Amino acid sequence: MQLRKATEQDKKEAMKIAQNLKEWFNVEGIKNMKTDFKLNNLVVAIDKGKVSGFLCYTTNCGKMQLIWMGVKRDTQRKGIGEKLLRWLEKEAKKYKLHSIEIETLPDEDDYEPYKKTRAFYYKNGFKRIFYKKARVKGWDDQIVLEKIIK
Repeated sequence: MQLRKATEQDKKEAMKIAQNLKEWFNVEGIKNMKTDFKLNNLVVAIDKGKVSGFLCYTTNCGKMQLIWMGVKRDTQRKGIGEKLLRWLEKEAKKYKLHSIEIETLPDEDDYEPYKKTRAFYYKNGFKRIFYKKARVKGWDDQIVLEKIIK
């Protein structure tokens, strides 16, 4: 498995993965993702010559912000997400950033796919730091998870 900064073709393949993960990424999420893939950093996991996962990120005020992450359905639970996270941690250390943050649906939301998402982040050292009420009608409340970089 290889991790690399995404090419334009890789971005298209990452979008296809996201579009096939409808239980995690709704229509508005996909629309936002298209913009975020253009304006932010995107890393892809390449397995057997194909994109099998992606991670979109940026930085802000000494923190790494993980914006989007997804792994192709038939390659989930094989360590690809963890490899992408480890790569991001190395980048954060390289630039002497304080932490990595991600927003996701809160623990109070019992939607099964996001129970798995939160369990993944908690297992990988993230801690809940605060709850954000939705600012736009129709959006979901979020929690911010943080992993301190040492």
